[in-house]
Amino acid sequence: YQRRVREAVVSTQSTGGDYENRMGEAEHKMIKQAFIKFVKPFMDAAAKEGAINNERRTLTALRLDLDAAKNRVRAAKTADEMKELETFVDEAQKKFDEQYEICREVLEERDQANAEMVVHLEDLCEVQVEYFKAATELAQEMCSKVLNRPTKGKAPTRKRKDSSSDEE
Repeated sequence: YQRRVREAVVSTQSTGGDYENRMGEAEHKMIKQAFIKFVKPFMDAAAKEGAINNERRTLTALRLDLDAAKNRVRAAKTADEMKELETFVDEAQKKFDEQYEICREVLEERDQANAEMVVHLEDLCEVQVEYFKAATELAQEMCSKVLNRPTKGKAPTRKRKDSSSDEE
């Protein structure tokens, strides 16, 4: 009799271990897919954010240069001095306009990337749903196998402790 009980315990533990391994494989697959479909694109987008900030800082510096050049023209005392300083204003304006276009393009690309991130977030949700569906199916299958084992009910019945009670 005790031998059958030990065999039942070993069989049940083996079944449980097998299903835990299968759930671990499903989890590993979910983590891998989440990295590919969401984490990596998110990290790539975050890395590009630094480049965007550099372009913005450059634009701000060029705007300050342009403002300073305009102020020098306003402060000029003679027409010749004003004419000479206006060439600096024209140069500063040209550099500012070029940088402005670069920033505009970079920000438009970021807007597109943000729209793509929504798709990546949707992909992450789908990956998680697939994982939890597979894990639920595996858990139900394991429970069914354990509850329907051939030795069920042949071992002496024992009282199960109610985990919510304070009695021990």
